[in-house]
Amino acid sequence: MKENTKKFSRLKLAGGAVLVFLCAVFLMGSLSSCSKPLIVPGASIGFFIWKDSGSNIHIAWSGDRRNKTFSGILKTDGVFNILEKAGIEEQDKINQSPKEISFDATLNAEDYSDELVISAGGYSYIDFNLKIDGTYDLARIHLGKYLNNPPSEEFRIDINYFENLKKIPWYNNHPFAEFFHKLYANKYTTFIYIYILGIIIIELLRITKFGPVKRRGLLLGVSYLVLFLIDAGFFIILWYANGH
Repeated sequence: MKENTKKFSRLKLAGGAVLVFLCAVFLMGSLSSCSKPLIVPGASIGFFIWKDSGSNIHIAWSGDRRNKTFSGILKTDGVFNILEKAGIEEQDKINQSPKEISFDATLNAEDYSDELVISAGGYSYIDFNLKIDGTYDLARIHLGKYLNNPPSEEFRIDINYFENLKKIPWYNNHPFAEFFHKLYANKYTTFIYIYILGIIIIELLRITKFGPVKRRGLLLGVSYLVLFLIDAGFFIILWYANGH
């Protein structure tokens, strides 16, 4: 009976390790893979803009299954050509000229995501003027895979904008930059919280796992040393991520 319990515990431990490894692989893949943002139609709300491997510009908008109006005007010093209109309904208005594209589309419970794929040639800039329900909402306009928000209501991107975004380290992109900045602004409190959390975990291990171990004192000492090193390493990462 005890042997079966030990085998079950080992299987649980191995399964947990595999799960953590797979999550880490997925996270690193999402941080270093394609430039398309993660969009969940019907749940993600707002505009999503990115450039694909063929240098085409994608502008998608998604709602929360409620009636919402998405409108916008794109202007360029080059030449526009709409390659694809995904999810566009007959009542949606799309106007195109060589240097300007405008649209006015409504999403609802049945139609909750649209997308335009645009070829832009010979341009140095593209100007965007985007509204949701007739108003500006910069928090709902997302640029690139890290969902960066534009700096102003009417904004411009140049021909190298998305390429330059890829050169920015992931921890300096949205939302990681804001998160790390807040943690570093309260760095001593963050350090203490992590240490207290580590103490709780170690003490739980002491009660449940370290009891029958012969060198329990040594194991506890090593655990607290590792906790200190992890806490200090996290502090260094925050320090580095905040431009030091």
